[in-house]
Amino acid sequence: MMSWQWTEVWHKSRQNWHWPLLPLPRLGVPENADEFPFSNYQINLDRQTLSMGPVYLENLFDHLIVHYIFCPRSLEEACLLALAALKGLEQPEISRARRLVNIFSDIVVDSFRLERSRADEEKVLMGWQRLSEKGDLMPLDRVILGFLKDYWDAALPSCSRLEVDLLARIFSPGIRDRSLWPRQCRQMAKILEPFLPGILGRGQIRCLEILNGNAHALPLACAAGLDLGQYEEVLAVLGLKGDLVRWYRDQSYCIEIRETPRSRSESYPSAPVKWRLTDPCSELDYAYSLSLSPRLIPGVSTYKRGKETGRLAPVGEAVPDLLVVLDSSRSMEGPKVGTKTHKATLAAFKACWFAHSKGAMVAAINFSEKYLVAPWTRDLSAVEDVLVEFFCTRTHIPGKAIRELAEKRPGCLILCITDTHIQNLYQEWDDIKRASEAGRFVLFCIDQAYKDEHVEGALASLGQVYYINRLEDLISMVVDVTGRAYCGESFISLQ
Repeated sequence: MMSWQWTEVWHKSRQNWHWPLLPLPRLGVPENADEFPFSNYQINLDRQTLSMGPVYLENLFDHLIVHYIFCPRSLEEACLLALAALKGLEQPEISRARRLVNIFSDIVVDSFRLERSRADEEKVLMGWQRLSEKGDLMPLDRVILGFLKDYWDAALPSCSRLEVDLLARIFSPGIRDRSLWPRQCRQMAKILEPFLPGILGRGQIRCLEILNGNAHALPLACAAGLDLGQYEEVLAVLGLKGDLVRWYRDQSYCIEIRETPRSRSESYPSAPVKWRLTDPCSELDYAYSLSLSPRLIPGVSTYKRGKETGRLAPVGEAVPDLLVVLDSSRSMEGPKVGTKTHKATLAAFKACWFAHSKGAMVAAINFSEKYLVAPWTRDLSAVEDVLVEFFCTRTHIPGKAIRELAEKRPGCLILCITDTHIQNLYQEWDDIKRASEAGRFVLFCIDQAYKDEHVEGALASLGQVYYINRLEDLISMVVDVTGRAYCGESFISLQ
């Protein structure tokens, strides 16, 4: 029987690191013997780990806690490290990149702990010394131990390989500057790639969001600089699934919509001020002036009521519901970074998110020769699933579907994003015209160099039109229109 309780050791470790909000570990047997003792958003302990004793267990808990509070800490930081590891590998592989991120974060975490106190240094070195005593160490593990021996000046096995000195150069600036971590991780990946795999680096990447179970909902700002293939690889390294919807959603996270609330101005009386001969007689306050002096001397004993003007709170208004009509024809070029489809879909995502956040209902039509409809809903995911579809056929706008949705929510905002190569406009004209009368129609015309002047002129009569001469301006224009449309106070319509 153990004379100590592992829950007390966990309590002590949390106390050592100022009580981080982490769930209690649980006892269990890992499905894979090679996996790190971490499963289902919790630290997973087995009997073999408990048999190592309370000091070893405290060291393990401390090590894991510092992963969550220091490195990589957030899923965003883990994403940057995963991308750096992939860039550093000549043959980028998900499992290799994951191991390298774990090795890098282990070095950073234990270096941080080593500098903290004498007691922490003893626990850190005890853990690495136990690792060095294993008989099944591989070349990767021996290189890392040799590097840590020199880097920490610790009693660990030495290694005479050149890579030890190269690692020392990489980590010579220290580990506290987070801005250096991606570069250090990338360079470390280049050096250690020939030695993979090893005992070190097994298991999933350990960060706070994965531990707390909300990693699938967290937006990643780093998606803005990645194409879809890179994005999916990075998320795979983190043990997550990347798809087209999440790619657009994470990119739209970085787009800012600045609100300019409408407010009314009104004047109101303020303190008395001198009335002068140049002022209208109607402004003279006789009663107040005579109360101060028996004689009315202009500019001396004559007074009027001053006025000030101030902004009042915006008038409460029901925000309009939003219908996005998105062109996904062949001429829109498809969902690659920098294409018309990419910019248009990204702008649509942001507009829908903003309208939804203001309490509006949202709907979407994605059209080419065929079309998909997401009817009015407050389920943003259902609308996003429609927006990411790409048909890549001819441009046939579904006028009847647009009219039916617009008439169900009178006064709605209709954002139509297209390159105006619409081939069936006149067949659908009556329905589109009735839709524009039911709601506020705003058209964004892309690709002015190859515009169809007749189609563009006809659409211009429906409502407000923005001509996009530079594709880079599309997102900012859509965001600006959306921000102005929803700048009143938030209101959830009960219609």
